[in-house]
Amino acid sequence: MTSDGTGTADDFESGLSSPADSATIYPLVTGDGNRRVLREWLSTHDIYRVVDAEVDLEAAEFDLCIVDQGGLKRHADKLRRIKAETKPVLFPVLLLLPERQSEIIETDRGEIADNVFGTTIDEIVSLPIRQAELEWRIQALLRLRDQSLALQDRTDQLHQFKKAVEASGHAVYITDPEGTIEYVNPAFEELTGYDREEAVGRTPNILHSGEMPPSYFEELWETVLSGAVWEEEVIDRRKDGELYTAYQTISPITDGDDVTALVAVQVDITELKDVHRQLRVVDRILRHNLRNDLTVIRGQAERVRTDVSGELADAADEMIGLVDDLLTTSEKSRAITDVLSEQPDSQRIDIADVVRRIASAADADSSARIDVDVPDQAIASATTNVHEAIEELVKNAINHNGTESPSVSLSVTVNDQNVVVTVADNGPGIPEMDRAVLAAGDAIDDLYHGSGLGLWLVYWIVNRSGGSIAVGDIEPRGTRVTVSLPRDEVTTPATR
Repeated sequence: MTSDGTGTADDFESGLSSPADSATIYPLVTGDGNRRVLREWLSTHDIYRVVDAEVDLEAAEFDLCIVDQGGLKRHADKLRRIKAETKPVLFPVLLLLPERQSEIIETDRGEIADNVFGTTIDEIVSLPIRQAELEWRIQALLRLRDQSLALQDRTDQLHQFKKAVEASGHAVYITDPEGTIEYVNPAFEELTGYDREEAVGRTPNILHSGEMPPSYFEELWETVLSGAVWEEEVIDRRKDGELYTAYQTISPITDGDDVTALVAVQVDITELKDVHRQLRVVDRILRHNLRNDLTVIRGQAERVRTDVSGELADAADEMIGLVDDLLTTSEKSRAITDVLSEQPDSQRIDIADVVRRIASAADADSSARIDVDVPDQAIASATTNVHEAIEELVKNAINHNGTESPSVSLSVTVNDQNVVVTVADNGPGIPEMDRAVLAAGDAIDDLYHGSGLGLWLVYWIVNRSGGSIAVGDIEPRGTRVTVSLPRDEVTTPATR
C-alpha cells in the first residue's frame, strides 16, 4: 500500500497471516487506492469478514475499525461515541498515516487535534507497510479486544454473583486463608448483629460461643485447608450475647493446590432445632403414657388368660399380641423421631460385618433358612444406625413370609460407587403402598397407617445415609429389596 493513497494489491510486500478467530473489520479508508487495496487484501483472509461500506458506522457490528486521516476527520465524533458506549470493552481503531504526516503523532499542532488521538486511536501505522506488520498490528488489537471482552464477562459474572450474595437470605462471609474476614453480606449482619465495618478485619472468633469443643475447630481447619468442604451444625453467639444454631458450609477457594480464601454460608436453624426439641418432648410424653397404659392392659390380659379357658383365653392371647404390636410400633416411632431429629452422622461402616451379625441373630431366633454371601469387608459411608434398617428388612422378610419353609438370602457386593445390600425372600411380595414407602418415602394412599412404620424407618435411615432403595419381584414367588449405600472410596475394594 502506498503512502500517497494510490496503488494496487501488488504494492504490499509478502507476509504470512497468523491464525486467529474470525473477526469483523470496518475499513473506513477514504483514499480510493488504499481502500481498494485494503479490501482486496482483507478478502484473501478467511479469518476476516469485511463490513460493507454502505452500512452506517453506528449501525454496523464489527470488532475493529481501520481508518485513514480522511476517515478519521469525517467520523471522529461517531468513533468517540462508539468507544464510549462500549467501555470498558475495547473497541480498537487502527489509523493508517502516510509517513510524511507522521509528525502529527509528535505534536499537538496540525489539522487533527491531539485529543482525537488520545480518545479515539489505539494504534497508528505509517504507510507504506509490509503485510506481515499490518497483520501483526491487527492481531494485537484483536487480542486486546478479546481480553477486554473476557475481563468484562468475568466482571459481569462477579457483579451478578455479588448481587446474588448480597440478596441471599443466608449469612455469607469470606475470609483469607488465615481466617481474617474480608466480606460479609447483609444477611450476616442481620443474623449476627455485627455490621460490616465491625466484622471485616476480624475473625469468626467474634461469634465464638464456647459451646463447641476445640476438636470441632481443629477438624474444620484440617478439612478446609486440605481443599475439602466442611458441613456441620455450629452453635454461635450473636453480638448481643444470644446463642443461635446454624448449619454451616465452608468451601475453600483454591488456586491450584493453594487455598486462597474461604466461602462460608450459615443457615439459621435455631427455630427448627427448637421445634425438634419440642416434638421430641411431646413424643416422649405420648410414648411414655402409651407404654404405661399398654403395660397395664397387658398385665390385665395375662391375669384373665390364667383364670379362664376357651374363647376367653384366646381373646386374652389376641389382646396380648395386639399390645405387643403397639409397643413395637411405639419403639419404631421413637427410632424414626431420633433419625429425623438428629443431624446425619455418616461414618465408615463395614456393611459385610453388619450383615453377618444380623444374619447370625436371625438364624438363632427364627426357623427361617438364612443364606449369606458377603465379602470379607465392604466399607460404606452411612449413618451409625444403618444396621437398624437392614435388620428391619430381614425381620420383615421373615415375619411376613407366610410359607411353611421361609427362606431369606442376604448378599453384599461392591461396585465403583456403592456398597449394595440385597435382601431376597420367598414370601408373597410387598404391597404397592409399602414399595412406595421404601423407594421414595411416599404413601400413595391417604389410608396408609402405622403398620408400616418399620419401612419408614428403613427409608429414612438409608436416605440420610445418602443411599437409595429398589424393590423387585422374584419369579415364581418372592421379593428382592436392594439397598445401595455410598462406598468409602479409600478403603473398599470393588468386586465384580
